[in-house]
Amino acid sequence: MKKIKTLLIITLIFDLLQFIPLILIKINDDFKSEMIGDFNIEGLASSQPALEVLDIMFSVIGFISLGIVLSVIYTMRLKHTEALKAACFILFILHLFWTLPDFITLISGGSTHPPIPVMIISLIPVLSLLYASKYGQTNT
Repeated sequence: MKKIKTLLIITLIFDLLQFIPLILIKINDDFKSEMIGDFNIEGLASSQPALEVLDIMFSVIGFISLGIVLSVIYTMRLKHTEALKAACFILFILHLFWTLPDFITLISGGSTHPPIPVMIISLIPVLSLLYASKYGQTNT
């Protein structure tokens, strides 16, 4: 499976799956409360200023996520192999640094990282973009 467009579709699917919680936070207050409870920060749920900061943080992360998804969609429109490979490499760097804090937290012994299966799933777009940038091919 060396087709760059196929690898980009895989990346897009996994990106959308990873960003679903951000959408659910905005739609469902119960989901937001459950996520805040998972943070294990004492007094967070009862502090109005802290909740406002979290709302802003979730919005910023949501817009960054939307930008990543739109960048992957735009990359699929490119026609030349070298341009596709360069765009895939740039997206690889973006995805790598998006997931890196979770792995640093895990390695350093912190508890504020996502569940291990979610972290493994987050590596699929990173690895597929790296593979596409190195070995990917187009139909032409």
